[in-house]
Amino acid sequence: MSSRDNTRPRTTQRRIPGWLMRSLFGLSLLPVAAGCSSDKIAEPQHHMDGNGGGSAPIPSVAGGGSGVIPSQGGGGGTVVSAAGGSAGSVASASGGSSPATGGSGGQAPASGGSANGSCAFQCVDQCMEAGGTKKDGTCSGTQICCDGATTSPAANPFADLVPSAKDVGLLLANRFSKQSLSFKSVKDLPGDGYKVACEWYGSLRVAKYTNTQTLVDTLVTKFDPLKGDFVSAMTGGEKHVDRFIFGIVPLEIYIQTSKAEYLPLGAKVASAQDKSQVRNAIDDMFMMPILQVEAYRAVKAAPPPDGGEAMAAAYLNFMAPIMVDYLKVQKADGLFNHNDAQAQVEWGRGNGWFAAGMAEMLKDLPKSSPQYATIEDGYKRMMAGLLKVQHKDGLWYQVLNLPNDSKNWLETSGSAMFTYAMISGVRRGVLDAATYVPAVKNAWAALQKKISAQGDVSGICPGTYFHASAAEYEALSPITGDGHGQAPVLWAAMEILR
Repeated sequence: MSSRDNTRPRTTQRRIPGWLMRSLFGLSLLPVAAGCSSDKIAEPQHHMDGNGGGSAPIPSVAGGGSGVIPSQGGGGGTVVSAAGGSAGSVASASGGSSPATGGSGGQAPASGGSANGSCAFQCVDQCMEAGGTKKDGTCSGTQICCDGATTSPAANPFADLVPSAKDVGLLLANRFSKQSLSFKSVKDLPGDGYKVACEWYGSLRVAKYTNTQTLVDTLVTKFDPLKGDFVSAMTGGEKHVDRFIFGIVPLEIYIQTSKAEYLPLGAKVASAQDKSQVRNAIDDMFMMPILQVEAYRAVKAAPPPDGGEAMAAAYLNFMAPIMVDYLKVQKADGLFNHNDAQAQVEWGRGNGWFAAGMAEMLKDLPKSSPQYATIEDGYKRMMAGLLKVQHKDGLWYQVLNLPNDSKNWLETSGSAMFTYAMISGVRRGVLDAATYVPAVKNAWAALQKKISAQGDVSGICPGTYFHASAAEYEALSPITGDGHGQAPVLWAAMEILR
């Protein structure tokens, strides 16, 4: 993998946002990190739910370059856009009001508009998720001033799961909100710190969809001590997918609060991500896409000159071709090896990362994109493959394609990721409801049985590296209360509530 590609076609020039121009030269002086090499397996610094590397025969992504705004070159004041129910032992959580249960199709429709106050557009419950753009203006309660949101709610096929999703979501989100961080700056982010970002993202979304503003406030306050050196600590350290994913936290905070100081924290990190971070582990296909998709959502919502659809599109244009390259190693059964060279094993959570990443990408990637059809086809093939290996009790195995192996075990984190991905597809109309709703409901009931009254999820595979054999994955002992499992259960809950 090369770390730069100066021959990448430059198709469109755009004005650099003010917040970006002020730091452009600082970013351009950062050293370019070389692609991860296979020696990271011997002396790992990151969990392979994101660890270092390997040179698997996934077709290498051409070149390197940033491929996404902003250009790291710093010249000319321009930016080059990129080419191309409820069973189990869950205790009812307190707080929050009942979420709206409507919404499916495209981008979770908003729950209706109303003219109010100084908002000259629509006042809606959901804006960007409904395909709209945030606008300046005051609305009553928690509604958002928005232009272009879809306002025709459709029935939620998972409406009967909403009460349990609210209980589970708030239980886990409040649990996370009260936990202390093990670091005071992201420069000291542990190798598996990505799981904290994933849990934060899910908690913020649950807080939003349950209209629990006090929880949103608590989660924002929890992040604020990290703001000071966030960008320099992120971009000045190792350029690794497991670190950069933390940019989703300030981006989601901006999306929900519209407070301008959070936007550049995440957008600069997303813009500094380049193809040197491609490691050819299927875990990558959540770590990278979620950062780029969240950057797209946030920048799209930002008012000019710092945002807008045209400026935001470059994030998706950077990410979509990389995802298509990873899909080239999809197996005949629709699933993936952890790594085609060093780990030819259909590891559950590894596949879960990819499933969740495609679900997030398809929420925002325009159908007119050259890569949309390929990604949707890969996603649908994977969902169909997962149906065939789902256990009758609802969960999926640690090694997906070995259900009859006596040493194999039902694993929670991957199961929650698959559940989230299926819910997303059904609600967007990509997956057939008659086929997938029963599978989702079976999985959701099984997941709840893995949650204690304190909100600790059990049956989680610990963070791991590449292994040469299925037996080595099966030999890993399940753990409880770890973010690898807490986060995707939050995602499943948030998608039911959306």
